[in-house]
Amino acid sequence: MQSEHKNKTFTEKDSGTKTDALIKLGLITVGTQIATEVIHRAARYPLLVFGLGMAAGAYAHRHRKKIIRTARQIQHQTKNLLPFQSDDP
Repeated sequence: MQSEHKNKTFTEKDSGTKTDALIKLGLITVGTQIATEVIHRAARYPLLVFGLGMAAGAYAHRHRKKIIRTARQIQHQTKNLLPFQSDDP
């Protein structure tokens, strides 16, 4: 009886796969709902929306080189993922 119990124990590697995926999915769902609510509330105040746009623009301008570098890395990884894709832009 004890030998059966020992054979059915899970390792850390086995228990982390499905549980981690469910946790990530739950966090994404909650984050999306919170972000939607914040955007709907912020849309009532035009100056706040303008300020958020200015902040996003300043952030994008400050980190533009990193953003471009990351976009090119993703583009390169996508080309490796889809080998039948042509080189034409």
